[in-house]
Amino acid sequence: MNVAYSDLSLITEPGPGDRPFLQAVRSAQSSADLVMYELSDPTFEQALVSAQKRGVRVQVLLNGGYYGGGSSANEAAYSYLKANGVSVRWSPSRFALTHQKTLVVDDKTAYIMTLNLVDEDYSTSRDFAVADANSQDVSAIEATFTADWNNRSIRPSHGVDLVWSPGALDSQLSLINSARYTLDIYNEEMDDSAVTSALGAAARRGVDVKVVMTASSDWDSAFKSLTGAGVHVRTYKQDASLYIHAKMILVDGRRVFLGSQNFSAGSLDDNRELGIILSTAAIIRSLERTFAGDYAHATPFRTPGRSTMPKPKPKPSPPAPHPTCSVSANWDGSYHDWNVYVQGPADVDATATADGHSHSYYTNSSGYADIYLDAPESAAGDPVTVTAGSATCTGTL
Repeated sequence: MNVAYSDLSLITEPGPGDRPFLQAVRSAQSSADLVMYELSDPTFEQALVSAQKRGVRVQVLLNGGYYGGGSSANEAAYSYLKANGVSVRWSPSRFALTHQKTLVVDDKTAYIMTLNLVDEDYSTSRDFAVADANSQDVSAIEATFTADWNNRSIRPSHGVDLVWSPGALDSQLSLINSARYTLDIYNEEMDDSAVTSALGAAARRGVDVKVVMTASSDWDSAFKSLTGAGVHVRTYKQDASLYIHAKMILVDGRRVFLGSQNFSAGSLDDNRELGIILSTAAIIRSLERTFAGDYAHATPFRTPGRSTMPKPKPKPSPPAPHPTCSVSANWDGSYHDWNVYVQGPADVDATATADGHSHSYYTNSSGYADIYLDAPESAAGDPVTVTAGSATCTGTL
């Protein structure tokens, strides 16, 4: 879906995938500057190379990992672009992460995205992008790109209504606190106490606050607090056909934030991020329709372990076989933690423990869970124990 108005237009995913961005690069006459957290789209990467070969100045700034510690997610794209003559650099290490996702073409149009350019995500991920042809915004984005490209410090210009990180928290809180009637929220994370408090306070003063996210046990405590304050929280399962990756704050049907910022201290305060605040009626109407559909198909959040219906008395049955599970693990250099993969009973709480560290996640309907364990890389070879419901299994990191 593409909704255009004046010098702004909205792209809604799932839908066109990378086609709008491919078209922009393929039509570029003089320049294409890309900042991307994750790039894994061979077709788009080939378009960048083709543009470079026909004389377009192509510059690509890729996230270089946590404080420059390396990003395995981008190594293949980096190597391919560099080998084919495209100017590509790792992002400045003074940021925790460069989570910004922008494409600027010919110094005329800036695409401000919530999505990464990862081809396998296009068909399932709820995301948005804004094509912004406002000259003040484009100049501000390009000036910041040039500074980050050359690893120079800059205080980014906010153009007409850009929202930059580091330093985005006040803007997010101001927008939430301005709500009088409604707040519609998409996000991938709910991990900033100031944001959670502001959303709860809005609900308590009578604002109709709705939150749509993909479920994760990491946010259960925040969700419990929000629902206790009167916020309507609805979620999709991790294995649902729609994954909520968008970041949106829609206030009173009049103003909306879209961008790369998650509700976490790192995203708002430590990363390089970019979003934009809009008041374009046609774009807002489109966002409202999309959100209403996603909200209607999501499941109301219930505190884990609590049920609103009495449990029926079980019928006598033969003893069930003792549940079993299996575990494997690998080090994730992008996030500096371990991915612990569990296969066991379905729809249970699974907890992985190793090297004095522990973390939990729910298994899906197939009994699968990917648990992120914050143990150091030096723990390789150490035993890891997983309890999944009543099943227990062991393996090694």
